[in-house]
Formats: sequence, structure tokens, C-alpha cells
Amino acid sequence: MHSNIPASRRLLSILIVACVALGALVTAPGAAVAASVPGTSTVSTGIAKTADLSTFTPGNLIADSVFFDNSTMNATQIDAFFRSKVKTCRSGYVCLKDYRQNTPNRPADRYCDGYSGAGNESAATIIYRVSLSCGINPRVLIVMLEKEQSLVTHTWPSSWRYDKALGQGCPDTAPCDPAYSGFFYQIYGAARQMQIYAEGRWFTYYAPGKTWNIRYHPNVACGSAPVYVENTATSALYYYTPYQPNRAALNAGYGTGDSCSSYGNRNFFQLFTDWFGDPRNGIAVDGAIAEVWNANGGSGGWMGPPVEAMRTYPGAGWSQAFANADVYVQIGKPATLVTSPVREEYRYVGGVTGGLSWPTTNRVPVAGGGYQDFIGGRMYVRPDGRAFSVSGQTYTTHESVNNISGILGWPKGRAFRSADGWRQDFDSGSVLQNSHTSVPLTSEFVNLHDRLGGYGQFGSATSAVVPDSIGSHVAFTSGWIQKQPSGLIFVKGPLGKTYIQQGGAKGALGHVTAGEQQLPSGVWTQGFAGGAIYDTGRGVYAVSSFAKDLAARGGPDSFGYPSGAEVVDGNRRWQPFGSNSLGRASATAGTYTIKGAIGWYYTTKNGLKSFLKAPVGPEGYIAGGWTQPFEGGTAFYSDWGASASPTSITSVHSKNGGVTGRLGWPTGEASITSTTASQIFSGGGIFVSAAGGFTAKGGLGVEYIRRGAEKSALGWPVGNEEWVAGLWTQRFQNGTLVMNADGSFQVR
Repeated sequence: MHSNIPASRRLLSILIVACVALGALVTAPGAAVAASVPGTSTVSTGIAKTADLSTFTPGNLIADSVFFDNSTMNATQIDAFFRSKVKTCRSGYVCLKDYRQNTPNRPADRYCDGYSGAGNESAATIIYRVSLSCGINPRVLIVMLEKEQSLVTHTWPSSWRYDKALGQGCPDTAPCDPAYSGFFYQIYGAARQMQIYAEGRWFTYYAPGKTWNIRYHPNVACGSAPVYVENTATSALYYYTPYQPNRAALNAGYGTGDSCSSYGNRNFFQLFTDWFGDPRNGIAVDGAIAEVWNANGGSGGWMGPPVEAMRTYPGAGWSQAFANADVYVQIGKPATLVTSPVREEYRYVGGVTGGLSWPTTNRVPVAGGGYQDFIGGRMYVRPDGRAFSVSGQTYTTHESVNNISGILGWPKGRAFRSADGWRQDFDSGSVLQNSHTSVPLTSEFVNLHDRLGGYGQFGSATSAVVPDSIGSHVAFTSGWIQKQPSGLIFVKGPLGKTYIQQGGAKGALGHVTAGEQQLPSGVWTQGFAGGAIYDTGRGVYAVSSFAKDLAARGGPDSFGYPSGAEVVDGNRRWQPFGSNSLGRASATAGTYTIKGAIGWYYTTKNGLKSFLKAPVGPEGYIAGGWTQPFEGGTAFYSDWGASASPTSITSVHSKNGGVTGRLGWPTGEASITSTTASQIFSGGGIFVSAAGGFTAKGGLGVEYIRRGAEKSALGWPVGNEEWVAGLWTQRFQNGTLVMNADGSFQVR
């Protein structure tokens, strides 16, 4: 049984001449090995000098979670690791990668689960099976093999190195115990011994959670220093090698310190760090990530030590954070590095699970800055060192205008939510994105857009900067910005919305020619090549077809402001202006004013859409009233009020003297169907049916109307009144109405 007095269990780890056993260890980085996940990538051949010994902590050589983790490597991975360290063995020697032996049985006890011997087992298989049996990290055993006998990297190892592989049973002051001689016994014995140390039953001098004076060297004159032993694993290593490195040993790296230097625990820490990551934080570095890390110097390189455990994205890949870089490995793709300031910005926008998804390249320097591509976009590092991502549709838009070499330049901020979607600002403009489109706008347009109220005044952008006949423009859902030789002119707010509804510059209004202005009346207006738009407070309407006609009538202050949109019916046009309106039958026909009572009536009857259609002449005063001709009839205003007659009635009315004849003025609305029309006048009525157009006037007319006119039993007239046999008569569909000499009536 081992004593609880501190005594080294190894042969070589504290030799005063530093690291004689390590003379063959410092070799150039080369190919590597698959660890666990991810993939089957490799770690560097030999030992890359990467561990930062300025961070060495004698009280925490390795974390318990690392020391006792026996799941870090399987036999295949251990074998590949050995083969990555030695490509070719010197003739006549057996290197560790090729070593095999028959193994014995070992019974299970409280420290290990035993071992079932087998024939011709490889060194990798023995280490793997022992690690499972005794609950020790196989990486710990691998590192101990290197620090004790250089067996991992030795290309011409003598057989005695295998006999004393881990220095188990080989105290520094006495010969080795023959019971522990041989590779298998060294591996199994050392792993089991670590569990005995960890138990704390027989070995208590370096118990964790206490401060111990630990020597620098077997020579007592070299002195000691107090060390607070933080954990069980560190305690076990001090039982195995009861010395701490002095400053000279730490300053020497893998080299020689001074006469009081010891190297066992220094070398354990360095080797583990250089091959597998810092053992103190319990963070493993495996596979393809380890390959990249080691190729860049490991913990002592520019990437620094791992700061987080490897993260797995099921079915997609892996990532791991280091002090100065993050490594990403997508399944089937090369590993990529993400470094500051891209790293911080990439993390901020969600990393792999964000809109950028996986990195697809390392950073590329360009134009004093740089960029890094991702599946979902690109991260730019500006010349001033700030990094911003450009992703999704914004990225596509930025690319469409030649990215940083184009009209927008470098991104100068993150994308942010706008009122209608997303926006990202660049040195020379912005990308405005909504549910319908994504457009690049240069700064002159963006600055004006923002200064005048942005989305609230212009709505969503619907075009990029579009060249046109007078310069260029940008269209919005509720506005327009026009660039012309004299500068920028804008149309926004209610005026802008109407302008867009009218088709913008391609519509009847054409290009904007003046800025918006408020008239003394309080009305807002803006001029265009083909007209103007007015916001009266009661509505916003464009005047285009009648712009010249309105001006010829004294303008809106004199004639009236538009009170409705222009109505179009084929070639006909009509638009109301308060109590007045303007209309014309075709582009070549004259424009006529419809005003006063007739204008009011025409407007209330749906104007151009009524049976009257467009005016074909001005209103005229006659016999105490007003009339105005239209394509579909005539409008009237008299003491009887306003009304209109269709052409079928006005033709009969005109033949009978019009308003100055016996029929006089209409007293109400015409009744019109697809085949008939009727209307009552002050002196009778006019009735139009398939039989023709006839009047009913005088006494017969009064009686016919009293009976219900065409709705009476008589039906529609089929002739005008006649003087027959001394009596007035008139024929109807269902009889003849006769006015007797005494003024009475009969139907024959």
C-alpha cells in the first residue's frame, strides 16, 4: 500500500535537466485526428507551443469534470490521434501507433471495473478500455504517456519505455516495482492509482480544499510555496508528481529552467492544453474545431483558450467560442472563423439561428475594411472598425447596386424596423424594405424623405431612383420625390397620395413643377405640368383635364375648388367644383360650365353617369327659367324646380314649342325605363312608348293625368288629341278618351 508521505510515483517527470524525455516532442504542426464530434478532422502533429504559462495556476491543474470524463475519445479516435503524431516509425522500432500486446484479466474492485484480457490489442484499445474501466479521461493517460516517456511522438522508442510507460511504481528515489512493468500494467495501474488518490482515504497530504506547502524540487533547499488545492484531480496529480514548477520553469515553456526547476506538472498542463484545450475550465476542443484551433496556435495562439463548450446544432453542425474567435463547422463544409468585430455583431443578430445563418467564408479584406459571407447575407467591417450585417432582401438589394462600391457604400448601422417594414442606412443612402419591395435610395432622397416626415408623409417606397425625362424620381405609396436640374421637389401627404393615385408622372398630371403651397383661402395646392391638386379640407382632388378651363374661368378662387374627382366615361369628362362643374363630351368638344341650380341638380343626379351624360352647350335663360342641353337630354330650372328630360321627351317637347309652348315647364322628374319615358309638364305631359312620342294636354291631358296617366286603365297614348265630330278625343292603348261638350269625359 502506498504511503501518505509525499513521494513521486514516476521516474522522469522531475529530472533536474528539463524535459529530456520531451526532446523529440517539439515538432511542426501537421495533420490531425478525429476526436469525438464533429466529423473526422484532425489535430496538429507533434506539439504546437501554444499554452500560455502566464495563466498557470498550481492549485488548479485540471478540472474534475475533465479528469474523470472517460467519454472524450473512443479507440478509433485514439488510434487516429497516435497516427497523426507519428507518420513514419524508424526501422527496427515499434512506435505507439503500432504497439500491440496480449492483455491479462484484472478483477473488478472499488476503483476499476476490471479488465477481460484479449489477444493482440493495440495501445489505443488498451487505453480506451482502461479509461472506461477506471473512469479516467483517456486524454489524461495520453498526456501522461507523453510527459513521462515521449511515447506519443517518439519515432524510435526502446522497449524499456513501454515497461515504464507512465512511471507507475517507479519512485524518483528507488528502482521500479516489477509488478507494474509492461505497458498494460502501467496504463491500468496508473488509472487505478488515480482513483485511489481521488478517494482520499489513504492519501490526504494534498487533499482538496486546503492550502499546502508544495516544493519546487526534490532538493529541499529549493524551497516551497503555499498552494490552495482547488479540486480532487489536482490533488491526484500532486500525489503522482509532488512538485510545482518555479518561475524559471514556467518562463522556459517546454525548455529548461534552473537548477530548482521541476517539470512534470508544468508539462502535463502544457501538453493537455496544446492538444486538447485548457484542462482547467473543463472545456474540450474536438475534431474539426480542434484542427483549426491547433493550426492557429491553440491556447497560446491568437485564438486563445476555449471559453465555452462546443455547441451542437442537430443535423447542421457545431460551433465553439474561444477567447478571440469563434469556430463554425457546418456539416460537409470547411470550418470558418469569426473574429471581432464581426463576432460580436454576429452574436448580436442571433448567430447561426439568426437571419445570417452559417458563415460560408472567412473574413476577406477589402477597401480598408472587410467582409464575411454567410448563408443569409454578409457582415461588413467598416474601415473605422465597426461591423454591421446586411441580410435578407436588404442584402440582395445592396448587392444589386454593387454593394460597397456602388451608390450606397458601407453600412453605417444595423437594420431596424420602420413603420412599414425594415430599413438599413449606409454611408451614401438607405435600403427601404416593405412587404412588397426593397429599394435602394441615395442620401439626397433619403435625407429629404426623413426631414419631411418619412413614412407618415410619403408612405412606403415603391421604386428605386428612376431616371426620367427631367432628371430622376422616387415613387412612394403616398408621395413622390422629383430631382430636376433646379433641385429636389417633393409631393407628400394627402397631395402625394392623390398624385400617386393619378399615376404619378406617367399620369395625366405629369411631372411636378412646383412645391406645395397654402393659398389665402387655407387650401393646400401643388402644381404639375398637366394640372394641379387641391386639398380643401373636405377632400383632396386633382384637376388635369379641366386645368386650362378652370384657369380660363378665373381659377378656383373665382369658379370654385374641386369638390370631387374627375369622372371619366369613355371620351367624356366631368368634374364638380362646388356648386359649379365642368364637362365635355369628347376631347375635341367644347367644355361647358354647369352651374347654379342646374349645376346642383346635375351633380346630385350623378352627373356624367346620369342619362344626361355630358353638356353640349351652355345654359340659357328663357321664359323666366333656365335650360341647358346635354348629350342625353335637357336640364331645366324654373319656378317648378330643377329637373331634366331625356332626348326622347325633349324632341317631342321642342316640336310643341318647348317651354314657351302649351306644355310649358316640366313639373317633376321624368319616368324612364329601357323602352318608355314619361314626364308631366305644367301644361300636360309627354309620353313615349313603342307606339311613339305623344303629348297629353289641355282638358284631355288633365283628365288623363288625373286618372293616373300611363298607369291608368287607358295605358299609353297611341296618338295625339284630335277634333272629331265636334269633340276632342285621344286614342290610348285600351280605349279612346272623349271630352264631352259639357266638359265631362267618357271612354269609348
